[in-house]
Amino acid sequence: MGRQEPGRRPSHAQKRPGQKQGRQPPQKRGLSRLFSSAEMLLVKKDMAGIWARSSQRALLMLLPVTLVVVIPAVYFVAISLLPAEPGAQLPEAIVALLSGTAEKLDYRQGWLIAFTDLLCPLLFLCVPILTAAASASYAFVTEREGGTLETLLLTTMDVKNVFNAKVTNCTILSVVISGAAFVAFAITAIIAEVFAGVRPFFSWDWLVILVMLTPVLSLFSVVFVAMIITRVHSTGESLQTMGYLILPVAAAYLAQFTGIFRLNFWILGLAALVLGAAAVVLFNMASRGFTAEKLLADEEREAG
Repeated sequence: MGRQEPGRRPSHAQKRPGQKQGRQPPQKRGLSRLFSSAEMLLVKKDMAGIWARSSQRALLMLLPVTLVVVIPAVYFVAISLLPAEPGAQLPEAIVALLSGTAEKLDYRQGWLIAFTDLLCPLLFLCVPILTAAASASYAFVTEREGGTLETLLLTTMDVKNVFNAKVTNCTILSVVISGAAFVAFAITAIIAEVFAGVRPFFSWDWLVILVMLTPVLSLFSVVFVAMIITRVHSTGESLQTMGYLILPVAAAYLAQFTGIFRLNFWILGLAALVLGAAAVVLFNMASRGFTAEKLLADEEREAG
């Protein structure tokens, strides 16, 4: 007992005490969980292409800065420096749209709160729309103009995977830029509020806008551009869709000044759910029409 039989080698299959098991395959992290290796290459190519174009880079950086930093900063400075008549008060229609504490504020403080509560959400929601439409215009329309999109669809990579990767990539890029824009706006607004001595701007409405409406608007805008890819002839035409996407949002916020209704977190949450459902429907419609045969047929029709 305990002796080794002659001619028999010790087995290495049995696990010795303290012996480490074989290496486990590394777990995917970050974007690798969303995309396959081929899709990751496509995502990197799109990102590099967007950043390489100075016009696209300027559009994705300057527009958010202008909307959420420059315009609010100019307004805050103007409110602080422009003279106000003694005893001046906010219009009753504006006071009715603000919270009950607005009556206790002076003229300058009231206009600052009115701007951050009623107009700044509109300026901020333009950011996901503009950045999503701009990135999708490059990912779909610009590549179609250069003929690289059809070539990509004729490769071994599945067409649906190409579409999903491009939509997800543009949506994530838009959400990230929007998040950075919100941080920049928050810093600007908080500095102004500290000097004015008013409450912080952040509220339940802003929470719904940031968490629900922003990603939904980004997805909806990307899918909308992807759906009309065969109906536009250039990147400039696709960028014009920004106006159609911004118009309903602007109308909803500006309609508050008529006194008909006041947007609150319930209405904003319901709008996010409706837009999310519409985005899913448009995504399925655009995905079915995203084929190499259809894109090539449309190009031949336009050339003829």
